[in-house]
Amino acid sequence: MISTSDRAGNSPSNLRFIQTERPLVDETLEVLASLSEELPRLSPKYFYDSRGSELFEEITVLPEYYLTRSEAEIFDRHLDDIAQALGSGDIIIEPGSGNCSKVRPLLKRAAPSAYIPIDIAGEFLWAAAANTALEHPNLGVTAIAADFTQRWTFLEEIPKGRRIVFYPGSTLGNFDPSAQQDFIRQLAQVVGTQGGILLGVDLHKDSATLQRAYDDAAGVTAAFNRNMLAVVNARTGANFEPKEWRHQARYNSEMRRIEMELVAQSMQTVTIGGQTLKFSEGAIIRTEHSHKFTMASIQDLAAAAAMTVTHHWLDSNARFCLALLQNA
Repeated sequence: MISTSDRAGNSPSNLRFIQTERPLVDETLEVLASLSEELPRLSPKYFYDSRGSELFEEITVLPEYYLTRSEAEIFDRHLDDIAQALGSGDIIIEPGSGNCSKVRPLLKRAAPSAYIPIDIAGEFLWAAAANTALEHPNLGVTAIAADFTQRWTFLEEIPKGRRIVFYPGSTLGNFDPSAQQDFIRQLAQVVGTQGGILLGVDLHKDSATLQRAYDDAAGVTAAFNRNMLAVVNARTGANFEPKEWRHQARYNSEMRRIEMELVAQSMQTVTIGGQTLKFSEGAIIRTEHSHKFTMASIQDLAAAAAMTVTHHWLDSNARFCLALLQNA
């Protein structure tokens, strides 16, 4: 089910807000299944309610978290080249748009005909999309509150035209390698033969730099990680006690991924969907694998979707890459 709202007349005239339905029972079953695995886990999508989105925005400005600054530097240094590679008049689609800050340089320089932010946190999305629409009164903004990791049932709501999917922040790294390929294939279908995918990915580097980026001294990432349990509670009726779980993060250099976890500080009994799960002291729930990339692995991703990397740009320290994938 898809519903269109104007937020009681409070939206800018150039903004449409579309709320997609997320069946509660599906998420309850999903959480139960993932927590019942031999290595219990939760999907990274449960990081994001309004509080989770706010905490992540705090993370992006932490001194240890270089990713956002590195990607912003790429836009500062190469914006003209990026805009030229994209062309003008495109429809820019941004899954996981957050506060819509990363797309701002593109909206100003590339002059798209429409902008489609997609995010799972509806209230946070509406506020960010409204601000973007006010900043660009001649730009049509269609904000879609949806779980973009699932099948896109809202494609008819996206305007016709040449489509560019903008997927920055190395969010793709949250998927395991096979799921990365599946998602890029899905995006390739969304953009069609004439479109492209502008993809931001974090590159493999020394373990110490990566470790600090995901375990900051101020504890913001720890709060973000524990907030996932509050999100699961709200969506499934579970009764996790987030304060009883400790944040843990480490870099697995062999697998080229950050492994972020929650560790039970004491025996925990949790009820979800009428079922009771028990976690012993020291039990681990995996909450995020953040994979890091090489230029070769980016090319392999593109090839899996019958695309090629036609352009790429690096920051001055070669920590981060922005790549444009188009039809081969």
